[in-house]
Amino acid sequence: MLPDYFEFSLPTKLVYGVGILDSIEDAVARFGKKKALLVTDQILLKAGPVDRVKKGFKKTNIKIAAIFDAVPPNSTIKTVQDCAALGRKKKCDMIIAVGGGSVIDTAKVANLLMTKGGNVQDHMGAYLLDPSDTLLPAIVIPTTAGTGSEVTKVAVIADPDNDVKLPFAEEQFLPQLAILDPEMTVSMPPRLTAYTGMDALVHAIEAYVDKEWSPASDALALHAIKLITDNILQACDKPEDLQARGAMQVGSFLAGVAFSHSMVGMVHGISHALGGVYHIPHGLANTLILPEVMEYNLESKMERYADVALAMGISFPTIISDSQSVIKSGALDLITRTVKKTDLNALKSLVDDKAHKIRDFAVKKLENLGFVDGWIRRQAAIAGIEKVRILNRQLSYLTQMPLNLKDAGIKDDLAKLDQVADTAMEDGSMLYNPVEPEREAVIEIIEKVYYSTEKPLAVSEEDLRPKAQKKATAKKMSNVFKDTDMLYDILMDFYETLKNDPGIGPSLLKTHLCIQFKYKKPNGIITIDATGDETRVIKGDFAGTPEVIMSMDADFAHRFWHGKVNLVTALTRRQVVAKGNVPKTLKLLPILKPAYDLYPLFLRNKGLEELIIK
Repeated sequence: MLPDYFEFSLPTKLVYGVGILDSIEDAVARFGKKKALLVTDQILLKAGPVDRVKKGFKKTNIKIAAIFDAVPPNSTIKTVQDCAALGRKKKCDMIIAVGGGSVIDTAKVANLLMTKGGNVQDHMGAYLLDPSDTLLPAIVIPTTAGTGSEVTKVAVIADPDNDVKLPFAEEQFLPQLAILDPEMTVSMPPRLTAYTGMDALVHAIEAYVDKEWSPASDALALHAIKLITDNILQACDKPEDLQARGAMQVGSFLAGVAFSHSMVGMVHGISHALGGVYHIPHGLANTLILPEVMEYNLESKMERYADVALAMGISFPTIISDSQSVIKSGALDLITRTVKKTDLNALKSLVDDKAHKIRDFAVKKLENLGFVDGWIRRQAAIAGIEKVRILNRQLSYLTQMPLNLKDAGIKDDLAKLDQVADTAMEDGSMLYNPVEPEREAVIEIIEKVYYSTEKPLAVSEEDLRPKAQKKATAKKMSNVFKDTDMLYDILMDFYETLKNDPGIGPSLLKTHLCIQFKYKKPNGIITIDATGDETRVIKGDFAGTPEVIMSMDADFAHRFWHGKVNLVTALTRRQVVAKGNVPKTLKLLPILKPAYDLYPLFLRNKGLEELIIK
């Protein structure tokens, strides 16, 4: 079933890659010459990420004319106004945000002030700009994996004088470019990794269960849930694991796109209030409130919470008691006997009493039963809520994250509880919750989380097992070929080797292709012509017409023949420029795959072992 109406757009171009900040020239070339205001915070300025960004932009036409580094963990009205004032003073015509949600939100609203003038409060609200209005072009480089603010049209700025957070939403807040480089998140402390990661998980879950769901946001939200759940423990425990870090960044980005279309709900409504009144970090407040709101909403969105559970790794039904599977405990025999007797109430009772997680082995026993599938789905949804509680406890074990609001910093025995409840009920996020929020329910949830006695839960090696193993980093070589003569000496000889290889040569000849390689740094041209009775390898100028001309740095060719780069990705990133019948050329890749093993051997035989990439 589809909703009556939905919209979807993604005007922000996003590029992802480990170390991609070292080569962003092509990604930012379309902006031309600009004077940029770089918005960040003091911690990032001192920790190194800002220097990395400055170094990357030195190779471009974008000049960083000013740096505003006074963004606090929760940006305020004054912060935004000071930021905009610096940008105007330096006559900046672009914004670059380097940081987490607070930095990015500051950059968004400061951009608004620089363009439209006035005070921050003048622009509070949703979609006040005319569709024809434009802001300064913006580039966002997140250093956390949580807010997804690099691809959202919303911003939140604190008003400390009134203990509230001011919401802003404009289509024009969406940046023109977002750059995701996992290396930028490595310095993020484990506790902040947990807070921001769980913030992203909340975005995805609320986007999926809220009133304004859509097919597009659903798909993004579910994949975000999977990526975050699979990788958050690993990212906290092994901060240097770039695969886990990357998965968290992508999960955050997908969740950001999802909730910018479907919005968020009651978790955010309460969290915003806790942040405004008690200054609880937003990610932590979301983390603690999430399972309680899931429980509050459960009956109204049972099917959707079951989907969330499945995305988190719960497969139903599984029966476990005290970490003993049904097989080990002998309960499977009881299931078999129960099924044979068709005593469904006994089976339900067994699962209700014994289960909180699930193993696939029981699926075959239960999938053909006649009782209502909704009952099974309900068990999965409940298991999903428990999964979140367990995840919070495991994160506490790894990062010392507080597990209740008292330890999170509320020291007045909830003296401002009524204020928090009133502020939460007035929050716009509440409008999208699947169940109409009740003030008493908000109070009960806050009190429950304040007095919670949950304890950290030890994390096993199985829990930490990363879904995407860390890839070995190949040694980076530059200026491999000292001059054009060396380039020809090595590559001409290697191509002759390929031509004469019994496993590669005949297949290459059968392609009847003529491919020309144009190399830079150093310059050189080599053509492989297989259009005749034999394959020819030609040095320099070629009298014929190549079917494909491929231009690349010589260093790239060296990495390619080691099998260390992906040609399709390189074409997308414009590391290789191809002119001609590219799809036909790509069919060569299976033929050339054995060459990846031949190239290191070829170099060794030429006495060039030092050029082999280990």
